[in-house]
Amino acid sequence: MQNVETSSLKPCCLRLLLVAVSALSLAAQTAGVNVVTDNYNNARTNANLTERVLSTLNVNPSQFGKLFSLPVTGAINSQPLYVQSVSLANGTTHNVVYVTTHHNDVYAFDADKQGAALWHVNLGPPVPGADFEVADLTEIGILSTPVIDDTTNTLYVVAYTKEEEKYFYRLHALDIGTSHEKFGAPVVISATVPGTSGFDSNNGQITFTAGDQLQRPGLLLLNNVVYIGFGSHSDVGVWHGWLLGYNAANVQQLISAFITTPGGWGSGIWQGGRAPAADAEGNIYLGTGNGTFDGKANWGESLVKLTTASAALTLTDWFTPDNWSRLNDLDNDFGSCGPVLSSSGWVIAGAKEGVVYLMDQNDLGHTQTGNNQILQHFTAVGFGIYNMAFWDRQGGSILYLRADGDVPKAFEIVNGQFHTTPMSQASSRAGLYFDGMAISANGSGANSGIFWLTATKDGNQNGAGTLHAFNALNLSKELWNSDMNAARNGLGTLAKFTAPTVANGKVYVATFSGSLMVYGLLSQKALVGQVLNSASGYGGPVAPGELVSIYGTELGPAVAVKTTAATATDGKLSRKLGGTQVFFSGTAAPLEYVSEEQVTAVVPDAVASHNNVVLQIVYQGHTTPAMQVPVAATAPGLFTADGSGSGQGLILNQDASVNSTANPAERGSIVSLFATGQGMTDPPWPEDTFATAPYPKPVSQVTATIGGQPADVLDASAAPGTAAIIQINVHVPSGIKPSGTAAVVVTIGGVKSQPGVTLAVQ
Repeated sequence: MQNVETSSLKPCCLRLLLVAVSALSLAAQTAGVNVVTDNYNNARTNANLTERVLSTLNVNPSQFGKLFSLPVTGAINSQPLYVQSVSLANGTTHNVVYVTTHHNDVYAFDADKQGAALWHVNLGPPVPGADFEVADLTEIGILSTPVIDDTTNTLYVVAYTKEEEKYFYRLHALDIGTSHEKFGAPVVISATVPGTSGFDSNNGQITFTAGDQLQRPGLLLLNNVVYIGFGSHSDVGVWHGWLLGYNAANVQQLISAFITTPGGWGSGIWQGGRAPAADAEGNIYLGTGNGTFDGKANWGESLVKLTTASAALTLTDWFTPDNWSRLNDLDNDFGSCGPVLSSSGWVIAGAKEGVVYLMDQNDLGHTQTGNNQILQHFTAVGFGIYNMAFWDRQGGSILYLRADGDVPKAFEIVNGQFHTTPMSQASSRAGLYFDGMAISANGSGANSGIFWLTATKDGNQNGAGTLHAFNALNLSKELWNSDMNAARNGLGTLAKFTAPTVANGKVYVATFSGSLMVYGLLSQKALVGQVLNSASGYGGPVAPGELVSIYGTELGPAVAVKTTAATATDGKLSRKLGGTQVFFSGTAAPLEYVSEEQVTAVVPDAVASHNNVVLQIVYQGHTTPAMQVPVAATAPGLFTADGSGSGQGLILNQDASVNSTANPAERGSIVSLFATGQGMTDPPWPEDTFATAPYPKPVSQVTATIGGQPADVLDASAAPGTAAIIQINVHVPSGIKPSGTAAVVVTIGGVKSQPGVTLAVQ
């Protein structure tokens, strides 16, 4: 690594994120609910109609907020699942929330309090996101929502791995109390079916290829069979829609295999991540994307109904809109959103072009010009139906939707038809259409109904998210949202299409920023809610020498106190500031900033000897409850210009000017990146010391990519005049396209920085 002189940088303003508060212990009036499958049930309504704690009367800014967060490794793209009274191997019993990540990790957490995972397993090396040019993820692992059989206490989950340059999907069956594999798991997913496709058939057979398929839809458990759906990697390569069924009691046994285009191409099953729906008679309903359609054997742009009466999956009915060819041409997938089933025997489908289709489960209608053979179809919203929530309610069922850049809208069904004018709609618009949504209610009770929405205002795939709560009968009444007090309640980075899980008075929300957020009814007391990398804003393991921002309540004085190199006594950070002390397993941490709701500290090097440490904060004689935090050798995060953790990086050009779209870097020039979470250094860098020459360097290898291409690292060492921040000088690859912005990723000790950071290039 060539040594290049570093340049100085004043410490930037760190991101102000949410804090957490403790839960008000509230006994449920009756036994609560388990959430064991995607979208809450096999009808895929995204509705919990047995919620008896939260209501429109108590979800408000004074009574409701974030309770705590649970750190994980990797982005969460699946809906959290919830099971009450789970018996663990140590003999204890807990209500448990189950979380999976793109790092192929599965976690079981106590659902009611903050703490280390009850158990945690990793299911293999994830696939690098760069393999499929994924913009918002550095890795692809567990993408779909698992399913739990709470009669056998088994969690079924599919992990995507890359091993020796080959791709694999495996179905795992984990005991929900012990994490041990059972029922013959894991099994490598494979299948061969008859087919005459001119793209990939061989001697009249088509073989499932893991590298060509994306396992996006949630899993379906039906009649002791686990069904797994597949679509494409952004419509690249050769793909089909596949639905494979494995014996839940012996996952080595493939029960059935269905392919949507045996004589053609495409027709993927992805449904915005929603799982296939199933009725009480054992029929499966699913929507397909663009691909070959002939009304005989190939089912692009269609809703299909499959019977499971025999061992094979057999198509028994279907619907295809009359403009299927145009949908293909415009990539306006009919199957952008999985279907919803109602207790009245309806099938509700929503397409990417904004049209809602209402059909009879017993007569889907096939295809006819005008689409008048079905019960109803109408343009409900603008572009982008990827998710729906449905309150199957006496007195008028309600469908909830939102389109790209629009407001949430509610459409009521009366006498078997939708009113095509919304019964209500919200007043504030959200941005991209990556929403998660859910309904919580106590049956049809008017005061109980809440429409929950996770959305982003940002125009990029790594946008900051907001959790909204609306009165479900009048969306113009927003009860609460996490931005009303973002410093305390903010969500983090939105998890695309992922429904929040509402269960027994709490709301569990997935994020792409390394944490599961838990919201509920509040009581105020000293509590640590969240520990985030001060640069990336991501949770997860902490590393020696990392600058972290800790959020909570009653952590320090009402008037914030901060220390800089200019104000520090003897040029060092104090380990007691404003009356606040932070301890990592008994070792006091140096402090840069303290306030009632936020503390910024440097993780002591002493944590390097631990796998987990206990974090506690002491202020004016009050000590927060112990919070267990995982430890890693490195946990890199890149600083950004606005402190958000995404977008324009905090980067200096070769002339020491600040990089921006108005002041881009030249290809082939040197730029300086700034990061924290580098781990141990050589020579050792005392964690309370502002850096002076000779500048310590990370002992772990530092590499970088810009625009997806390797960028030569010329120097990586402590940033002058800072504590816990390193400066990384890299060459901008001369071969990248001058597209305006280029993605920047730094890897330290094999761990990558957060996605979504950009460099302006000319």
